[in-house]
Amino acid sequence: MTLTKQLWLAIATIMTLAFGISFLVSAWSAKGYLEDQLRLKNIDNANSLALSMSQIEKDPVLIELLLSAQFDIGHYQSIRLTSPSGKLMVEQASEGGTDKVPAWFVDLIPLRTEPGIAKVQDGWRQYGTLSVVSDNSFAYQALWQGNRRLLAWFLASVLLCGVIGTLILRAITRPLGEVVKQAEAIGARRFIAIREPRTREFRSVVRAMNTLSGQVRSMLDEESARLEQLRRDAQHDALTGLLSREHFLKKIQHALEDEAAAPTGALFILRLPDLLKLNKALGREATDTLLIRVAGALQESCPDEPCLIGRLNGSDFAVLAPDVDSVVELSNQIYARARLSINDPSADIGHPLLLGAAVYRHGDAVSQVLSRADIALGRAEQEGGSAVELGDIDIAWKPVASLIAAWQVLIETALDRKLIQCATYPVLNGQGQLIHYEAPGRMQNIQDSLWMSAQEFMPWASRLGLTERIDEAVFDYALTWLESNAGPICINMSPQTVCDPVLVARFYQALKRSPQLAGRIWIDIPEFVAYRHAREFRVFCDALKPLGCKIGLEHVGNQICHIGELYDVGLDYLKIDRAIIHDIDQNLGNQTFLRGLCSIAHTMGMMTIAEGVLNQREAGCLRELGFKGMTGPGIVLA
Repeated sequence: MTLTKQLWLAIATIMTLAFGISFLVSAWSAKGYLEDQLRLKNIDNANSLALSMSQIEKDPVLIELLLSAQFDIGHYQSIRLTSPSGKLMVEQASEGGTDKVPAWFVDLIPLRTEPGIAKVQDGWRQYGTLSVVSDNSFAYQALWQGNRRLLAWFLASVLLCGVIGTLILRAITRPLGEVVKQAEAIGARRFIAIREPRTREFRSVVRAMNTLSGQVRSMLDEESARLEQLRRDAQHDALTGLLSREHFLKKIQHALEDEAAAPTGALFILRLPDLLKLNKALGREATDTLLIRVAGALQESCPDEPCLIGRLNGSDFAVLAPDVDSVVELSNQIYARARLSINDPSADIGHPLLLGAAVYRHGDAVSQVLSRADIALGRAEQEGGSAVELGDIDIAWKPVASLIAAWQVLIETALDRKLIQCATYPVLNGQGQLIHYEAPGRMQNIQDSLWMSAQEFMPWASRLGLTERIDEAVFDYALTWLESNAGPICINMSPQTVCDPVLVARFYQALKRSPQLAGRIWIDIPEFVAYRHAREFRVFCDALKPLGCKIGLEHVGNQICHIGELYDVGLDYLKIDRAIIHDIDQNLGNQTFLRGLCSIAHTMGMMTIAEGVLNQREAGCLRELGFKGMTGPGIVLA
């Protein structure tokens, strides 16, 4: 029972008791007063009538007419005249009662009044004894009306006190609603803090819960920092802070195989051929400083997030640049900055530097791309000194206007004809049971009727500003799929869609109309969106999560140090990037990192799902690390 209902019940009970007591007090007080007034009236009327009868002739007919006339005009219950011997001479009486007062009320409060007694004289002798009883129906009516008014006032008081009490209670308990929401959030492992209310009792509770949330956030921040350090130790070069060779090669493989990756790109390898001589000539510390400057130059040359920079070995650095506009321009930029970082411009002789570049298409083998880069480095070395070789470039990096127009027609036609659908791949838990179907988008080519994967058309859709329309089409397809298929479905949302309030409102209305489908739809958001567009991301989650949708981050791994910032979002799951998952059974460093990541994710109420699992060896290792779900080529629904 709510506090408001309890308040109304308490008010009604108290007011009922008060009314009962007031009714008894007022009713019996009025009863005594009315009985006294009726007794005095009876005495006065009896004396007055007896005096009048004493002065007239004692003719029985005349006496009876006088008593009848007095009875008719005087509102009496009875008038009796008896002889001195007690014989009834004349009697006038009414039936009594009133239709305006309930019988139960008359029985509840009986008015008992003494009759008025007077002697009727005939000269010097007594003619008879007169007994007068007034009609008490008017007294009952007055008593009844008074108690009805009392009841009405009490009912009005109950309503007034209830309304005022409800308003006061709402004002007092308004902080309680915030406390309840905070408690529910903590129960859902969203450790939020709220403003302390003015009410002392609530303030102490809120303060304790805020302290708990603060301690958990501090723990999450510390754990996130520890995980970030584990990640850097496992995936980065200790000296330069760049990606290690093993992790960088996994990133290259991911860029070549993942459907969401760019269709083309370039790999640049920078080499210091005389590193051993430099080490002997300059010393270890000076050489380390030089290598750090080279790493900084590479980071300045490729500041954008899609670029990946790693150290392959002591003298070789690598840059992976997906979807780069001009390989030649970027090559010159990297080479110029790196050369400036290790050479004094005023010196006649500088340290040699080699740079080779190799372009790639989506689907190329990692060994093939590395081989092209090695050939480019070999050509640079043959020319002597520093040189830049681009290898075999056969990709049109700058799209011509006609190609852009053709893709625009192709995508818009597919959208207009509803030729957007999804492929489905199972995501299973540790027992092989279905969690949901992962559903990357597909688009039918109107020219050859073949279905294209997302990595083929999404870069062009992004370039043409059609990403939101494709996400909307995928969302509509997912709802249609759910109506005719069992099991949840997971779709991807682009950063543009997450940041579009109009589209978010449209999704909200669609899911609100179909609440039975909302609980079966999962939504993947790229990891960087949660931090780069934090406000819009929270608005997106606040809008759709109350409807039952499950929202999580995909390709998680690069920004794990910020995971503590998501303490109040209430995400449902994290999908860990396949570059970290690859060969996890052979990588102790990544195992330590992922075990800690699973622990902190589960503390925050999030399921951990591994992407790109290739075989059962990896799957078994992931289960031991604490992963609750897996997807990839090695995961098949039985």
